[in-house]
Amino acid sequence: MKVVAIVAEYNPFHNGHAYQVNQIKKKLPDCAVIAIMSGSLVQRGDFALISKYERAKVAVLCGVDAVFELPSAYSCAPANLFAGAAANIMARLGVDYICFGSECADLDLLEFAAEKSENIKLDGRSRNKNYPGSFYEAFKNLYGEEKARVFRGSNDILGVEYLRALRKLKSKITPLVIKRIGDDYITSASNIRACVHEKNFDNLKNFMPEKSFDILFDLIKSGKTADINNISSAVISHVNRIEAYEIAQYAEIYGGFEYKIKKLCANLFDYNDLVKSLESKHATSSQIKRMILNIFLEITREEQKEPPSFTNLLCANKIGCEYLNKIRKSAEIIIAAKPAGFTDNQAFAKNIFIDNIYKLALFDKSGEKNAVKEKPVIL
Repeated sequence: MKVVAIVAEYNPFHNGHAYQVNQIKKKLPDCAVIAIMSGSLVQRGDFALISKYERAKVAVLCGVDAVFELPSAYSCAPANLFAGAAANIMARLGVDYICFGSECADLDLLEFAAEKSENIKLDGRSRNKNYPGSFYEAFKNLYGEEKARVFRGSNDILGVEYLRALRKLKSKITPLVIKRIGDDYITSASNIRACVHEKNFDNLKNFMPEKSFDILFDLIKSGKTADINNISSAVISHVNRIEAYEIAQYAEIYGGFEYKIKKLCANLFDYNDLVKSLESKHATSSQIKRMILNIFLEITREEQKEPPSFTNLLCANKIGCEYLNKIRKSAEIIIAAKPAGFTDNQAFAKNIFIDNIYKLALFDKSGEKNAVKEKPVIL
């Protein structure tokens, strides 16, 4: 059984995701399709809109065969660490192909960028000031604007990072690029989330598969969506309790941000106000949000530098279960199907802790159980 892996957040699953899965099945009809999906935290520095098990179930209902977790310490990280951890998991799961969306859909250009980007060495000031912009300028100066354009698209940037990670791993995984398209029925997940926050549900039906929309709408009605603002006071109070030197150890804290964060938290009482007060030309909103989550959840640089020690099976269908049975003994990474059996793994226990914090951010916490008691969804 050949296996294609997608790296995704499915936050939430929309028509663009369905298009990617359908394209894979057209190109490689006999392959199993698995997803390496973000856990409770997402790359923009936020809680996922709905739980990882619900997102995984939607993905399988919409064509994916199995969903494995990218643990939260890596899913809430810059593109290079996010992509590197995902590539590491898929390589150790014995995947044959990686499929990703791309604005340019030019694999030769993406491979060129992945190879030559190793030559880009930024000083600390340039890296901290505006890493994406500084990297683009440095690459353009060496190889020209036509080649550098690959660092202008968010999907292309991630694609280059996947390819860089696979090069470092010396992996034989074959890349498969799908052209990112736009039409009347495809929009970004961020636009869909904006519609949810604005309670503009009519438009959502146009941009999501029916099963995805129905499940999301039911979860919204039952209060089973998460918002970090629901635990705003806990975030602020935690930062107030620790010292600046302690803040400095957490991932993505640099350039004296520990002192800025500490000073602001002494006079602010709202999470959104804290984010807005920290935003500047030196850091994006996503960077700031990741900083705050890293402090609150105590995610360190050292944690993110270590390769993932485990992945959770979140959901699978019959084909996904056949794949799992095939690779269970040969996989070079722990595959946790029943979380209660792996709590002696420190990284795994930390991931469970984050999942339980996530539950506190739900609008309706009734009926929730400790994340260690969760089980994968088998369809």
